[in-house]
Amino acid sequence: MSAPRYEPLVKIASGGMATVYVGVLRGPLGFQQLVAIKRPHEHLLEDPGFRDALVREAQIAARIHHANVVDVRDVELTGASIQLVMDYVEGASLGQLMAAAGRAGQRLAPGVVVRIALDACAGLAAAHALADDEGRPLGLVHRDVSPQNILVGLDGVSKITDFGVAKAEDDSRAPTTVGTLKGKVGYMAPEYIRGERPDARVDVFAMGVVLWEALVGRRLFKGQNEGQALDRALKEEAPLISVVLPELGDALDAVVRRALEKEPAARFQSADEFVAALEEAARRAGYFASAAVVSRVVRETVGDTLAERRKEVRARLSELGLPSVRAPSASMLEAPAPRSEVAIAEATTHQLAAREIAVMPASKPRRGVGLGIAAAMSMLAVGAGVFMFGRENNEGTGAASAAAAAPASATASAAASATATASAAASATAPASAAASASASAPASVPSPARPKPTATATATAKPKSRLPPNPYAK
Repeated sequence: MSAPRYEPLVKIASGGMATVYVGVLRGPLGFQQLVAIKRPHEHLLEDPGFRDALVREAQIAARIHHANVVDVRDVELTGASIQLVMDYVEGASLGQLMAAAGRAGQRLAPGVVVRIALDACAGLAAAHALADDEGRPLGLVHRDVSPQNILVGLDGVSKITDFGVAKAEDDSRAPTTVGTLKGKVGYMAPEYIRGERPDARVDVFAMGVVLWEALVGRRLFKGQNEGQALDRALKEEAPLISVVLPELGDALDAVVRRALEKEPAARFQSADEFVAALEEAARRAGYFASAAVVSRVVRETVGDTLAERRKEVRARLSELGLPSVRAPSASMLEAPAPRSEVAIAEATTHQLAAREIAVMPASKPRRGVGLGIAAAMSMLAVGAGVFMFGRENNEGTGAASAAAAAPASATASAAASATATASAAASATAPASAAASASASAPASVPSPARPKPTATATATAKPKSRLPPNPYAK
């Protein structure tokens, strides 16, 4: 009997409906690749309806080909069992990142939250636009958008996963039982709770809840029981972000408020419309992190846990007599962050103001003033030249001298930047001119609204290194 094509290696998590493993694809000629394997619990497979739903999940997700949606690659029968084979996204869910920040008494930085939300909305837009073979829209609705179903990879790219309760408008094979709701309580749109037919705006509302919770760091429509949570979602208005967190200002208030409108007609009518409004508001406020910044946050938050999992995978492969194989993003754990990204990436919390992140020069480390002063003192000591303070024409000379006096490991461009900063610091210029210089380094299209200054503890925050909460692949 030939070996199975997909071999489970290490259990990631087990939920109420399925167990998920890191597995390996064994192909011809020694080809191997890590995958995620979702195996439903055996007792559930006795229900033909559940089995059909699992196959249907695979059929739906396999149709969506988008960078922000987790691919379902295959469905495999193993005796009486059945399993879904998906892309292995090495990283954490948004829910896990939020939980890790919460355990440390912190919140995710607004720029990081916005980047993740934009990616997730792009994935939802691709699902909503799905058409059949003849080009007719399927009217697909995810119906289970939540922080647990948004995966954030080590590459900083976020993806929507788990289409187990997704529904197409014309899908008569999986009718919703009258009086039942599918999805997570607290993220359901009011019209869906009332029993109206769901459409893409249901997912928009759920993403609005996710965005609010990720920014604020706590649940929005939470009750002592499911009935109370549903009642709150029906009747209560979400507090404005600026009211809950005045330090963030009101830049995102209008976008979040519209996404959370109780009436579907007043809400964003599509995920694409939500993306456009959120991106515009975030750029204006400077709340716009890159994928590299999100990657750094993932590594700092769960890197140790992922490294442990990788060791377990290697040990299991060795037991099976198979060579080691790594996930596509595995090398990102070892890749050092660019020096200009370090202070940005440490903004896992709101303690580092987002405006400072947006305007931070890409080529100047934050220690530029100290390096520049040290370089100037070195030049005076070796007699490389006379440093004339307050002269505009001394920048080129100072740059060349700094390059000669700096340590061998420093680049000439870094030394020049440091010396220029030292000149500005040592001259009689006021602090206001330094602020103007920093503001000038930001893109012209991004204004810099006044915000409270960051606290001095931003870079001293300890990163939690605990075990991950339950994995989002499992229901």
